[in-house]
Order: sequence, then C-alpha cells, then structure tokens
Amino acid sequence: MKLPKEVKVGIIATITIAVFIWLFNYMKGLNLLKSKSNYYVIYDKINGLNESNSVYINGYKIGLVDQIDFTSDHSGRLIVKLSTDKPFNIPKDSRAQIYSADLMGTQAVRILLGKSRQYFSSGDTISGEVEGGLQEQVSAQILPVKVKAENLLASFDTALAVIHATFNKDFRNNFNKSFQDIRSSVQHLNRTSITVDTFITNKNGQFISIVSNVQKTSVLLKNDLVKLDYVLDNLSEISDSLSRADMKAVIDNLNRTLSGTSILVDRINRGEGSLGLLTTNDSLYHEIRQLTHRLDTLVYKISEHPKKYIRVKIF
Repeated sequence: MKLPKEVKVGIIATITIAVFIWLFNYMKGLNLLKSKSNYYVIYDKINGLNESNSVYINGYKIGLVDQIDFTSDHSGRLIVKLSTDKPFNIPKDSRAQIYSADLMGTQAVRILLGKSRQYFSSGDTISGEVEGGLQEQVSAQILPVKVKAENLLASFDTALAVIHATFNKDFRNNFNKSFQDIRSSVQHLNRTSITVDTFITNKNGQFISIVSNVQKTSVLLKNDLVKLDYVLDNLSEISDSLSRADMKAVIDNLNRTLSGTSILVDRINRGEGSLGLLTTNDSLYHEIRQLTHRLDTLVYKISEHPKKYIRVKIF
C-alpha cells in the first residue's frame, strides 16, 4: 500500500519536531530518554537563579533547574523545580542551597545532605536556603573590624582627654622640679661612686686578699658540706636498715651460735671426738713422719735402680 504524499510529509515533520525538541532539551542538559526525578523548593528570593542552572551534590552535577515560578498564594515567594537524572536517595533533613558557583556570579543549587534514614520521593518539597552574596559575606567579615575600630577610636579619644587633663601647668612645673631633683641625685650618686672607687684603688691589695680568702672559705665549706651530706646519707641508710631488721631475733641467734661454739671448743680441749684426739694426741704426727720418710727412701731407690723395680717387656 502506497502512502499519500501528505502523510509522508506529516510523518517527516513530526519526526523532525521530536528530534528538535530532544536536541533542545539535550543542549540544556536534559535527556528525555532517561527517567527523571523532580523535586520542588520554595525560596523567598533566588539571587538571580535561572532555569537550566546546575544542581550539585558534593560538587557532582546530578541535574538542572527545570522551572521557576511564583507560588499560587501571591506572597511573592518562588517555587523552583529541580530535575535530576542521577538516581540518588536524598535524606529528608537535607537542604537545597542557592550559591555562587564561580567568580562571575553564576548561581547554582547544591544539596546539603542530612543524616536521616528516611528519603525524599520524586515530587516532594525540599527545604531551601540562600547563601549570602559576596557583598554580604564581605560585610559580615568587615563589620566586626569596623566595630573594633570605632571602639579603639573612642578609647583613643578618652586617653587623649586624660593626657590633656593630666599634663596641665601645675603638672609641668612639678615635673620640672622632679627632674631637677633627679639630676641632683644622680650627681650625688656619681660623687659617691668616685669615692668608693678611690677607696678600692687605695686598698686594692687588701681588697683582693679579702675576696680571695672569702672564695677559699666558700670552697672549703662546699667540700665539707658534700662530705657531711655523704655521712648523713650513710647514717640514714644504716638507721633504715636497723629499723627494718628484727634486732631481738638477730641477738638471740648470735647468742645460740656463741654458746654452741663454746661447747665445741671445750670438747676439743678435753680431747673428745676426732678433732680433739688430733689436737691432744701426737701419735698421728709421728706416724705421718715415719710414712713420709719411708716414701722418700723408696723414691730414692727407684731413681737409683729403676730396672730393679720397673720392668718393661716389649712383645
């Protein structure tokens, strides 16, 4: 079936218009072929925000400002429609803030994410706010400085008034008199220093000798103090040791040891036991001397006649 020419022209015109609309929105940053989420924000003012301005989350572009219009209550407030083509769950305590995106003053919207576990759905209204402009920010920074400068000038004026009231004619006269008295005191001090210097110069040898003796005495005292500190430390350690020790038990043990030693010495003196016999009987001494003499005789004979006593056979 052959289509009429008018139908073909209508189809081509429809396709052309559709492509043009798609290209126009695509140039604006909207892709009609992707699913979008729309959110609404109500502002008292928008500081020059325009349609097609960007929408960001953490600096990443997620959509555009799709439409701006006045609210229906005739209050002068503006309702802004935000279209996003990037799927993202926006917490319900988030805010949509209008701010200057560059130094040229281009406005944009950024979503300040909250921490809620509940999220907006497409078509919901987000709370809006406007960041202060450059002039407002500069004013906010300059205003405290201006207030401090004004307070400083007021304090400076007060100080000048006090100084002016203080430095009157009577004060100047008293000040001149005080300065003359100070100069007289300085001259007197100068004469006194000359007298002292003369005394030291005339008694130079004696003065040096006194200083030398004082230095030697201080050195000796320092050495004695060091020795005294050492002795005191030793006495302190000994006293601590004695205080910690059980002196009664030590004395009892010493008495028992001395008593046992006395009994042992008495037994030795009476010739009891092996040690007593060794100390009181000299027969063991004579036997040892005889044994030693016999060993000497044997060693002498072996050294004189070794073949007689030592025989070696070789197989």
